[in-house]
Amino acid sequence: MEMRTEPDRARAVRVRAYLGRVRDVKRTFLVPADADLAAAMKRAALAALPKSGGWRLLVVVVERTGEDEHVGLFLDRLARRHMAEGGRDFAAALAVTADGARAVLAVAAEDAERIGRLRAAFAGEVP
Repeated sequence: MEMRTEPDRARAVRVRAYLGRVRDVKRTFLVPADADLAAAMKRAALAALPKSGGWRLLVVVVERTGEDEHVGLFLDRLARRHMAEGGRDFAAALAVTADGARAVLAVAAEDAERIGRLRAAFAGEVP
């Protein structure tokens, strides 16, 4: 029997929080083979958000279609940009697989219009 020393990069998940500053969670989460990877990533991203009543929430799940796509990097830049202009009424969390094939971005904001603009941007709607 062969023992694997390297974790399956498609099931290893890292989490980053955007709460006024960027903060990486200090460990890698290994999702079991029989577990729903997308659901586990959503839970991990949502767990990193503060629980604020009355805030709007948007969760985006992205999966790359080609090896040269960097979905985690794209969502990281998007979260950083909105964090910089957001102040205290914005929070986000990003969960990305170690192989970069899947990413989940959870965004919470007090301003409903802000979430609406993000939702429209992901839907490809032009304001």
